[in-house]
Amino acid sequence: RPSLTETVMNWRAIWENSVGPKVLPLPHPSWRNTGWLKQNPWFEMDLLPFLRSEIRYRLG
Repeated sequence: RPSLTETVMNWRAIWENSVGPKVLPLPHPSWRNTGWLKQNPWFEMDLLPFLRSEIRYRLG
């Protein structure tokens, strides 16, 4: 079973291959994830801007 980091790193493939409602793997929004966020700067640089853009688009 993939780790949290491996799963979230694979977000593009998961998004593109979602059947039905689109799905994005995200870490739990907890203050305890501060270390994970610091170790994975790609999350805030790549995934979050995409997520924000999708939310804006879908809320129109």
